[in-house]
Amino acid sequence: MRTPVDATRGPLLRALVRLAIPVVAMQACHTLFHLVNVMWVGRLGASATAAVTTSFFVIWIYALADLPGVAVAATVSRHVGAREPKEAGYAAAQALWMAVVLGLLLTVLSHWFVRPLFVLLGAAPDVREQAVTYLSIIFAGAVFYFLYVTFEAILRAAGDTRTPFVITAVMLAINAVLDPFLIFGLGPFPRLGIAGAAIGSLVSQAVAVTWFVALALRRHPALPLDFAALRKPSLPYALAMARIGAPFALIGLLYSAAYLYLASLAARFGTPAVAVLGVSNRIESTVYLVGVGFGLACEAVVGQNLGAGRPDRAERAAWLSTGVMGTAGLVATVALFLWPEVFLALFTSDAQVIALGAPYLRILALNQVFTAIEMVMNGAFSGAGDTLPPMLISIVISIVRVPMAWWLAVDRGMGLIGIAWMITVTCAARGLLLAFWYRRGAWKTKALATQRAEATPQHPLPAADAPL
Repeated sequence: MRTPVDATRGPLLRALVRLAIPVVAMQACHTLFHLVNVMWVGRLGASATAAVTTSFFVIWIYALADLPGVAVAATVSRHVGAREPKEAGYAAAQALWMAVVLGLLLTVLSHWFVRPLFVLLGAAPDVREQAVTYLSIIFAGAVFYFLYVTFEAILRAAGDTRTPFVITAVMLAINAVLDPFLIFGLGPFPRLGIAGAAIGSLVSQAVAVTWFVALALRRHPALPLDFAALRKPSLPYALAMARIGAPFALIGLLYSAAYLYLASLAARFGTPAVAVLGVSNRIESTVYLVGVGFGLACEAVVGQNLGAGRPDRAERAAWLSTGVMGTAGLVATVALFLWPEVFLALFTSDAQVIALGAPYLRILALNQVFTAIEMVMNGAFSGAGDTLPPMLISIVISIVRVPMAWWLAVDRGMGLIGIAWMITVTCAARGLLLAFWYRRGAWKTKALATQRAEATPQHPLPAADAPL
């Protein structure tokens, strides 16, 4: 068992890379996890592909998992950097309670909002029914996803990104093996179609959570869980954590709402256009999620160094991460611009979707550098617990996206190409604004909301003047 990374001392780039490589690999697994479903379901036809890819926009409601995930990452990393394991364990316990409650709440509410959402999107009846089937199963196990996100954030904040990567890779393998058997009814399995893809995802997530629980019971060194605190949930502390995580949860929800709107707009141009929107989103999400991976590694480094009273080191980590991911974004821009048909053919064999998607993907290629910058900056802000600036920028951009998409796609008659230009321009604006705001440096003196929350008598929180 490897010793967790202490990002507060030693060469900064080495610590950042040691944390980042497993996280980037893990984010690649997340991308592949969904792409595996698309690749297998794509063999069922264009309507099934459109159903799954459009469902991804609805699944962005899983951004609610950022409530406990972002909050526990910021809190635990600060306490780990300040050498306060008891406080870190208390925060982890309260975050897990939040994950369970939110996951169960989403399962209940999904019975009322899934079908109306697809009616609102204007999806074709065959697409709508398959999407509802898929999402009804996915949301039935929402608590597994919420717990997975929270456990992973705890280990990452404490300096262990390798263990979550191994668990995620196994989760991907289980899903990849189960999909063809459950979708097509191979061997003794029944032919479940699109429902089989959802069941495979659910089973693999349940296995991952069980693994995390086993590590906690074995007292893994990077899982500082206070079992006594699990028996005493604290509403004041949970609300304080929610203040940290809520802005990033809102960012994810706004993203989901924006893409639901774009899907409804694309539906005006036919089912192939909806399929292009979904498949292209999956393709460009490779850079997006790799950027998220480096941003999450940066989150741990920033949080630990602020806890240790080293804000200048925290700032250097963010700019180093930006340089690395900016370069990766540039490579992605070249690849997607030159060979869009090759990437599209990986996920669909429909000639009309490929022909329609190639010019669309070439335009999206232009925003990859800015998307990479945005993801790193988001990680840096969340590690500092200063989550309000990214939320404000996201709100403004999301509001602008709605009329801009309509104007370009409908009023200007550009159709799907208009949607692509809107996404590219707004992504560039968001990345540049975040970098400018981070450079101002106000995050260096940001106090965590949990400092003012009441804890149990057995687990007092640090004093207000503690180095958090």
